[in-house]
Amino acid sequence: MNKHQQSGMATLLITSMLLIVALLFSLASYKNLFYQIKRTQNEVLARQAHWTAEGGLECGFTELKQKNIRPADPTFSKKCTELASVIELTIDYFPLAIDQPSYELISRYSKAEVKHDVSKLINYGGIGVSSTLETSGSVELSGSQHFVPNPTASKKDGLYKCKSIVAGGEVNYVAVDGGELHFLTTDSTVSIHAGGPLGAVDFTCHSEYRSNMYDESKKPNYIVGHGKFGDIVENQKVNVFKNIFGKELTEADLVREEFKNHPKGIVITGKTSGGWIVDCSKKIKDAYATGKRRIWADGSCAITGNILGSKNELANDEAIQLVIFNGLFHINGVSYIDGLIYQYISPSFNIRDGWLDLFNSASSINVSSGDLSKSVAETGGYDKYVFNVYAAINIDGGIGVDAPNQTIRINGSIIPAYNSDKTGKYINVLTWQQGSWHDF
Repeated sequence: MNKHQQSGMATLLITSMLLIVALLFSLASYKNLFYQIKRTQNEVLARQAHWTAEGGLECGFTELKQKNIRPADPTFSKKCTELASVIELTIDYFPLAIDQPSYELISRYSKAEVKHDVSKLINYGGIGVSSTLETSGSVELSGSQHFVPNPTASKKDGLYKCKSIVAGGEVNYVAVDGGELHFLTTDSTVSIHAGGPLGAVDFTCHSEYRSNMYDESKKPNYIVGHGKFGDIVENQKVNVFKNIFGKELTEADLVREEFKNHPKGIVITGKTSGGWIVDCSKKIKDAYATGKRRIWADGSCAITGNILGSKNELANDEAIQLVIFNGLFHINGVSYIDGLIYQYISPSFNIRDGWLDLFNSASSINVSSGDLSKSVAETGGYDKYVFNVYAAINIDGGIGVDAPNQTIRINGSIIPAYNSDKTGKYINVLTWQQGSWHDF
């Protein structure tokens, strides 16, 4: 082999080696490129999954808010079908604590190997009253009492474990003369005798959760069972304010400010020397007439007449939230109330002086004392009473009273019904617990 052939072979070999090296570099580069492309595709899919899940979270939140329901409600789609249709999306929830208003809402996206979860805390404020009447005090009933209970979600033998009264003390019926006077828990089985504010009741309580209290010596003409049963729950530890507003009583000023600043809210003030709000009934009537539905009264309050509408409405559009804060409450012949009544009275409140002032300041209060007598008040006959209801009244909503060791007195023809839509109109306000929905 001559010198030129050897030189050519060397050149060819070097060229081949360079081409092989270039090819190897190219292959490595393409492999890295393919990896980067695949990684980018995965990142795109991951971000798409994240944003879809995040959108699902907002979608689920919106559905809950529009329907005014909680995640456990059977009408909650959990697939966000109300606002969008993403078959890869599921909305789930986790209750942070039993009987509390907070939940963790979880949006789950799953398609092939791409999975992504986004979660956020939601809060409903208070959980509201759980029965027609809920109080930390005791209850004394007299006259004709037809209570439409909360059917609750619990059942026995397919019938509801109804709940009409929850009390921190005892619940008693005091008989007076009359033909149809008794306390009766009303359901579909007794609708021929007693309906609710909106007519016949369409659910049935189990017989062990349907009370009928009366004096054996003064039996009513209509008798179905006899006794105090499971719909009346006594000697319970009850914090009504927190149940309704989701805050402790020590934070009452914050709730008062909510009323004051709400478009439909008002705070009523101006008291007599004995603590009764001057013309409280008229002030509430005027406030209602001008569209106010969240009414906070600072002190004792007496009301009368059709100041809150002339009938019980089917919808909750006109439902009120009436708060009597740190004072006595006297209702004399108010025919119709839709919504929630709440009263708080301090343990240090001088109850005797308060009732006496109902008579002494009658010209400023402008509401008749009804079945109350000044001579009885003077001798301490009303010292345990903080809430007095007299004459006929239909209430569709609920009553809550914080008055430990005191008594709610109801004397007359009263038909109150539990209505969660009306009691919850201003308390089941769904919010993100930590700010806006995109604050993750």
